[in-house]
Amino acid sequence: MIKNLFVLLCAVLFFKILPAQSELVKIKGSQFYLDGHPFYYVGTNYWYGSVLALKKDKQKGIDRLRQELDFLKSHGVTNIRILGGAEGKGLINGVQRVGPPLQIKEGVFDPGYLKGMDVLLTELAKRKMTAVIYLSNNWNWSGGFLQYLKWNGLIPDSAFNKDIPWGELGNYTSKFYDCEKCKADYFKQVKYIVGHTNSITNKKYSEDPTIMAWEIANEPRPMRSSAINFYRKFISNTASLIKKIDSHHLVTTGTEGYMSTESIQLYKDVHNDKNIDYLTIHIWPKNWSWFKGKDIAGGMDSVISKTITYLNVHKKIAEELNEPLVIEEFGLPRDNHSYDIDSPTTYRDIYYTKILSEWLNSKRTSGPLAGVNFWAYGGIAKPIKGQIMWKEGDEYMGDPPMEEQGLNTVFNSDKSTWNVIDSFSKNTNKNLLTDDLPIDKRATQHVINLYHNLKRLQKKGIMFGHQDDLAYGVGWKYIPGKSDVKEVTGDYPAVHGFELGRIELGHPVNLDSMPFDKMRKYILQVYERGGVVTLSWHLNNPLTGKTAWNAAPGTVASILPGGERNELYKTWLDKVADFIVSLKTKNSVPVPVILRLFHELNGNWFWWGKDHCTPEEFKKLWQFTVSYLRDTKHIRQLLYAYNTDRFSSKEEYLLKYPGDEWTDVVGFDIYQRNGGADGNAAFIKDAGNMLTMLEEIASERNKIPALTEFGYAKVPDSSWWTQVFLKALDHHKICYALAWRNAGYMPSGEAEYYLPFKGQQSEEDFIKFYKTPGILFQKDITKEHLYK
Repeated sequence: MIKNLFVLLCAVLFFKILPAQSELVKIKGSQFYLDGHPFYYVGTNYWYGSVLALKKDKQKGIDRLRQELDFLKSHGVTNIRILGGAEGKGLINGVQRVGPPLQIKEGVFDPGYLKGMDVLLTELAKRKMTAVIYLSNNWNWSGGFLQYLKWNGLIPDSAFNKDIPWGELGNYTSKFYDCEKCKADYFKQVKYIVGHTNSITNKKYSEDPTIMAWEIANEPRPMRSSAINFYRKFISNTASLIKKIDSHHLVTTGTEGYMSTESIQLYKDVHNDKNIDYLTIHIWPKNWSWFKGKDIAGGMDSVISKTITYLNVHKKIAEELNEPLVIEEFGLPRDNHSYDIDSPTTYRDIYYTKILSEWLNSKRTSGPLAGVNFWAYGGIAKPIKGQIMWKEGDEYMGDPPMEEQGLNTVFNSDKSTWNVIDSFSKNTNKNLLTDDLPIDKRATQHVINLYHNLKRLQKKGIMFGHQDDLAYGVGWKYIPGKSDVKEVTGDYPAVHGFELGRIELGHPVNLDSMPFDKMRKYILQVYERGGVVTLSWHLNNPLTGKTAWNAAPGTVASILPGGERNELYKTWLDKVADFIVSLKTKNSVPVPVILRLFHELNGNWFWWGKDHCTPEEFKKLWQFTVSYLRDTKHIRQLLYAYNTDRFSSKEEYLLKYPGDEWTDVVGFDIYQRNGGADGNAAFIKDAGNMLTMLEEIASERNKIPALTEFGYAKVPDSSWWTQVFLKALDHHKICYALAWRNAGYMPSGEAEYYLPFKGQQSEEDFIKFYKTPGILFQKDITKEHLYK
């Protein structure tokens, strides 16, 4: 009894000291998500990881495993790709395969084999690392498809025991997809692995968050065109089977890209399956003859060029399918094709830098290239001098037994390569993209989530916005739930703009006569529906006391530190800060807001405009304002938007740009002033040119692009929305477009509006615009959970 109690106590203590596990890796569009944040990772291939834990020699087994996992984690490598288990044993095609096997003989599994996987997954969980497990192999070094063919009599002993020529190998392997008994044996292994329960943690593999994904096989190829239809069906059926056993985890193929399927369309087809969650590619410059012989140095230009071309083709497919993409194998031999562990890795380091740069750029722009796993990690193992191929009893390293040992392996001693990896991977084990944050690094989590989701959303469409949409319209004011947009479309805008002007004076209403108390309620309504709020501020001239349109010279200089109006300006900022802080839910959650400061700064109509201050003065004003709100007032719920009026060049746009560390959103305002065919054509051309430049600026500076204000007064063209505005937006990827307000009837009796209302001549066309794919309103955005 005491002994049993002691065992129970030990078990309880064991589970208490295990770290709390994260939720499973999930998919949102073309990004991985973990714990609610975009998940981009640097990983490696560590196919022998589970085998180490089975070794009786503790030093060569569990000690080595732990040492190597600690090493990987210390270098920011947080995902490993591993072999689920080998099939059969002994020589295969004259090559010694991996052992011990999981499937000892046809349909018979070693019950002790998965204990090694149990240990590996437990150790990964302690380090908050994830694993991708491939369930079989197209190649002979772990038995794989060839072993299933052998068990079912489709490969004679005479061929199986020798080195099969490449052409003959393809003929044999392609038969797997049409061999029902072979596939049945493979499916037994899939069920055995996926349905396993960890003997250490008692956690089902199907519920273990340490497992990121199941992979159908390592590099499954149809091998022959005659097998394509059977191959396509096999991929689909296997993915469906895995999902039936385990509905929680991701599933992928393990393919190399169109180089293995030999058809871009086939690659698209298999990854467009409803049960396939993300795309994989492998890139092998040596195997694909992207350089001649051993002349790596002479072929590097070709290697880099072909790599980028190959990657871009698959990134485009990922965007079309709206799925993440992982480069899960890439490698290059040491200089001069040496197998010596002490030989340099100059060109490998260059190649790794290029691949990782592509990944980092994708990470910064919320792109589809979400993960990279270099081939392969060899840890503390060392090649045996004078012995190129692996022999039974040798330590495993990254190069499998069928390949020259030391060819592509990255060892712990490869310091230059680890320096390259470190420069990209450090801190990527944190789910939050620590080097891609808003300019307020201490912003609330909801602001950070909004920031990343706004970037993600650009690939899905453009959010439509409207100034003061909930407050008033043509012929009405302050009617709860009413909106001109909703009256026409049945839906609210996704983005809502509001104005702070006169808050600096302590007035209860803004310069458009909207009470700030009502504005606060509208903002909360927008947030609770999952929409986006942006605030503009036409602040009075602090030097003259007149309106924002009173462009007196010297105003900007007067409110900078040391200026005669600096103290006054700070009191104005205090009032802005007080209002923003008051934007909280009933549960005291601060509402995120995009603050649009000093807009249309390259025009001459505001006191902060083009000719009324120098670029340096404007930059100082911007930086002081942001710093005061962020660092002095500790406002943590803001993203900051910089926007001009019309501009003709990137140089003009950036003339007063305060710096990347001072702004989150870049945008511009544009209105159509002239009607008719010529006016429409000019607007389409001008807006399109500016949007192109804006997208380039946003990409170069890792900012969120937006059309921060636009309009055509009274929309006199009945087809303007689809034939003019939509054409101006065509092919552009920006975050949102904000239409100006429907102010309603003026004292003169004239109506001021920029969006249609019931009965307005462009109403029907606006409904067509609303229904256009890629134009996003509130119902679309609510589903996106921008604050999670």
